Amino acid sequence: MQRVLKHDRTKQIFLGECKADPTIKTSQIEKIQKQLTKQQDKDDQYRKENIGHYQLLSYKPVSPSYYLKTAFSDAIMAALYALDEDYKRQKQERGLKNTEQEMTKKKRQHQIRNRHEDGGMHL
Repeated sequence: MQRVLKHDRTKQIFLGECKADPTIKTSQIEKIQKQLTKQQDKDDQYRKENIGHYQLLSYKPVSPSYYLKTAFSDAIMAALYALDEDYKRQKQERGLKNTEQEMTKKKRQHQIRNRHEDGGMHL
């Protein structure tokens, strides 16, 4: 529970789950929200005093169903883009390998030409 209440995003999910639970009274949820807001205000005030460039971040209320939809969507997009990134990385690696092979080939050709041009005595 401490880990959940440590981060604003997980607090919002927790509150959304509480709102979805019919056994929890709305008055209890409002009381928890007030306490969390009060603690957040204290934390923000402390940060403003001790961190000069601190800016307040406020998260909008999130329902568990909305969170699941966005998390699922984000996971799919990450998987799709990961495949695209893998393809780009593999293409770049192939290009680098081909370039290295071409440079090695030219180096050998250059070494062979130099041996014939300046090293041998032809009578």
